[in-house]
Amino acid sequence: MNLKLETPNSKLSNGQLVRGLGLTAAIAVNVANVIGTGVFLKARVMTCNVGTPGMALTVWLVAGLLSLAGALTYAELLAMFPRAAGEYGIMRDAYGRPWGFIYGWTQFAIARSASAAALAVGFAIFLNQLLGGSLQHVYFTLHLPRGYDVPFKGIQLIALTAITVTVLINCAAVSFSGNFATVLTSIKVLLLIGVGLGAFFYSGGSWSHLSQANTGGACEGVAITTGGLAGFAAAMLGALWAYDGWNNITFLAGEVKQPERNLPLGLIISMFLVMGLYLLVNIGYYHVLTPTEVASVPASLSVAAEVVRRLLGAIALTLMAAAMMTSSFGALHASILATSRVPYAMARDGLFFKSLCAGALGLVRYADRLGDLCADTVLRVRGRISFCLSSADARCTEALSHLGISNCADRLFSGHRLAAGQNRMGCPGPDVC
Repeated sequence: MNLKLETPNSKLSNGQLVRGLGLTAAIAVNVANVIGTGVFLKARVMTCNVGTPGMALTVWLVAGLLSLAGALTYAELLAMFPRAAGEYGIMRDAYGRPWGFIYGWTQFAIARSASAAALAVGFAIFLNQLLGGSLQHVYFTLHLPRGYDVPFKGIQLIALTAITVTVLINCAAVSFSGNFATVLTSIKVLLLIGVGLGAFFYSGGSWSHLSQANTGGACEGVAITTGGLAGFAAAMLGALWAYDGWNNITFLAGEVKQPERNLPLGLIISMFLVMGLYLLVNIGYYHVLTPTEVASVPASLSVAAEVVRRLLGAIALTLMAAAMMTSSFGALHASILATSRVPYAMARDGLFFKSLCAGALGLVRYADRLGDLCADTVLRVRGRISFCLSSADARCTEALSHLGISNCADRLFSGHRLAAGQNRMGCPGPDVC
């Protein structure tokens, strides 16, 4: 008899994943993965591409609306099918298992792995800036064929450590990871609000900068500076990169509470929040700097760092390195949290190693709560879990009432009665899968 354990606070999906993410955590996970370093780094390039603050802000708005359109589409689909690794499930159901197989393996082996590596290296680079370049020490060098040498520095060591730490954090309960993402996202949001609002109070700033154009800015390393359609398209690439990750919560669709409500709200609210923050910060940039000054910021520096330098002085570089380090780590944590659900869902479909879905995730803590008060509780955790309760006394009934179950003997699982048969221990033995 296949049943699912349900409580008022969390539910198990068909794949035994605990629904431990509320609306706030869902928004935080999405925002954490979207806001990385793009909003700090792309203003200079986009100003060079389109020439004026008005056009640059328009690009940010259009790119945000495009991302919002994707979020609305996913919100509709996931409200109907809130499954683990939701985007993978959409691909599989829409185009068939072969395309689901290709999509899942691409995400696992290339797209998400490369993204995590880039975020980890970014975190290490910003930490290196914060420490004054002390991570440049070379520990050893790998000599590859055809004369390629790959030095292994402290930066690589820190990047690998960052990935390891985020993996360990995400090995905890999903509710803990959600709370951790909420804390990091709150820091990011406060940083962006601080930069944006702080810029408005800069005495040397002027709103007239918004009506000016880039005339003779250095535009170091920027290929397209002609404006027009080509410039707009080039700027869109930068803005869309900054919005990348808007779909992150879809991978956690099987772990969001009340998914028919919280998934659409999480996607929509997170996108409006990010759009508002991006526009606020970029307006702040142009209030402090003229378009020509923005375009002339060196490629090795960010517009945000230059703005903060004018606000706070020499300490700005240290503060911005710490801010971008925090932002990169938050994005890395959210990315790995979501990525792990893809191979899990594939394993359930027989498209990945089956051992990844063998455990019934998250049920142990419920079993512990029952086991403290109900004797002879037996758990079998290998893809299927059986609960065996030898008695239905008052203590057991009281314990189960906290889980929203009215009667230990007759209604152990919400909406289902216990099997009439008894197992070899003389206890009712429904299987939970």
